[in-house]
Amino acid sequence: MDIVDQLFAIEAIKQLKARYFRLMDTKDWDGLRHVFCDDAIFDARASLSIDGQAEEGPAAESNGWVYEGGDTIIDFIRGAIGVNTTVHHGHCHEISVESDTLASGVIAMEDQIWEPDGKTVLHGTGHYHETYHCVDGQWRIHRSRITRLSVRLGDA
Repeated sequence: MDIVDQLFAIEAIKQLKARYFRLMDTKDWDGLRHVFCDDAIFDARASLSIDGQAEEGPAAESNGWVYEGGDTIIDFIRGAIGVNTTVHHGHCHEISVESDTLASGVIAMEDQIWEPDGKTVLHGTGHYHETYHCVDGQWRIHRSRITRLSVRLGDA
């Protein structure tokens, strides 16, 4: 790929990740499904803890959160969010384009989740570590893994 094609791919992947955040926060599950490859893998073990290896409490719930397949991933996200209000922000996209169909990236993130009554469920920061495939001319997430720098559960 020449540099112009690489820059177009990087911008398309930035737009893809922005759609991921927006579609999740607006609970557009059909739209969100198109963000992922059919054979995608989503590793969310660190969703509720720093290392995804919590020994007890609510964070231990996420220790096994690894999901395969686009439909399965959407079902998981829909169930995890439920009726809660969410806000996800992505920043500082580091994207490497390896070919016209393969790229990888690290995206800094912050997420907040509130119950319908306004009680805080989660406030966290961290990164998404991802690979992307271009399928039928569209970039999609192929592998996604959340890592955390901080996570606060509840109104503590």
